[in-house]
Amino acid sequence: MTNFVQRLADTALSRGWLERPAYYVDDSVYRFEDVYAGAARAAAAFAARGLGRGDRILVALADGIEFVRAFLGALRIGAVAVPVNTMFHPQEMRRAALIAEPAAVVTEPAFADRFTVPVLTPHDLDSDAPVPPYAALPPETPAFAAFTSGTTGDPKLCFHTHGDPEVLVRAAGRAVGVGPEDVSYSVPRMNFAYGLGNSLLFPLLTGGAAVLTPRRPAPGDVLAVLEKHAVSVFYSQPTFFAHMLGHPDARRVLSRLRVAVVAGEVLLESLEQELRGILGPRLLNVYGTTEIGHAVLANVPAGQRDFTLGRPLEPYRLRVVDEAGRPVPAGVEGRLEVSGPTVGLPVPRGGDTPRRLGPGAWYSTSDAATVDADGYVRVRGRLDDVEIVAGINVHPTEIEDRLTAHAAVEEAAVCAVRRSTGVSVLRAYAVLRRPLDEEAARALREELLDACRSSLTWYKVPEDISFVTALPRNPTGKLLRRTLRELAAEDALR
Repeated sequence: MTNFVQRLADTALSRGWLERPAYYVDDSVYRFEDVYAGAARAAAAFAARGLGRGDRILVALADGIEFVRAFLGALRIGAVAVPVNTMFHPQEMRRAALIAEPAAVVTEPAFADRFTVPVLTPHDLDSDAPVPPYAALPPETPAFAAFTSGTTGDPKLCFHTHGDPEVLVRAAGRAVGVGPEDVSYSVPRMNFAYGLGNSLLFPLLTGGAAVLTPRRPAPGDVLAVLEKHAVSVFYSQPTFFAHMLGHPDARRVLSRLRVAVVAGEVLLESLEQELRGILGPRLLNVYGTTEIGHAVLANVPAGQRDFTLGRPLEPYRLRVVDEAGRPVPAGVEGRLEVSGPTVGLPVPRGGDTPRRLGPGAWYSTSDAATVDADGYVRVRGRLDDVEIVAGINVHPTEIEDRLTAHAAVEEAAVCAVRRSTGVSVLRAYAVLRRPLDEEAARALREELLDACRSSLTWYKVPEDISFVTALPRNPTGKLLRRTLRELAAEDALR
């Protein structure tokens, strides 16, 4: 029987890490001892309210020490932590809570009215109630769940166990080379599986420190963080790296990193070349999914090959298959499939029985890929209609619904476009019910964008809306999204 938080605390004690810095948050420093003492108080607060093994606890907190304490406190008592993006629009946060089916929510007082279940604030977690013992749990016990958009447009949950983090750190953590002397910083937040590994699992398992910034950072803010804290391991998405390169201090600051890890989107060759000019082999391109928990591919310096994602990380296996599920020859594009011990398959509700990939089974991703004769993988992009903006899945139908709700719009389509700089943005195309003059069209465009801003999270709001006479469709009336993306790419060059 085991408990992930107990293993963390015991490891920190045995290796003499308790007095070492674990987190830097603004101007505060939190030692490993502070982290586990805070987690114990959070566990006491949860237990005092009758929460325990198997309960889902929604963690709606920004990146910060309060998130870490709430997350670890939930795991300590055997509950399942379910992080959620605090930048969600209120309607989206309410929907996330309905899906998670939590017994309680940990959030700031300002967000409390978004939930119908009991709410605990960070202040409530600073409890002086008796600290319960660690819940004794088999390693296959669910520990946390991460939201994923999947391919249907409805968010789902992927559950990971108390045993998964050590597998993830042996694979992705070892590829990055995270160790006790590192200071890490991740632009992706801890409500994402990727960010959770970067900022919580890897540092706490290896004795390193991490910087947490509660607010969504701008490129200049990130560069200041990297410099202030002498960050050695930096994680971000291609789009954010592209934004950063426009800053005058970017090359100087990035060149000081021990390693820069890029994930979340296809890394354009032009952007990779620019980053390699700064970082050389210290640029690490990795690939993973929420279902897997972190990375299963990494273009590591020891076997680096430009414009690839490297080769599979042990203990994972990968293959590329055709539409019938048959492996394809080297160099032939197909669907990427993954096999490994940490794959949590999506379920619609938090109260559903978690699903795990069985031994020897294959998880089918939505990504098109090729594998060369030496085993190096290139991922081409999504096979389905999901768009990716800033490393986050966006379903076009959600935005299209907002646009077609307006009486003037007959139909609409949305897609992402990658600019030559590597930045991803959304563009929308709408067919109007009647023609408008230039002034009226400009007013309608702003009205539609305002409607999106008022009901959607920021990264789902289109950069622009073009009015067209028709959308590209095939003879059966199906929207040709590939053609739409080509149109958007042409428009972006104008």
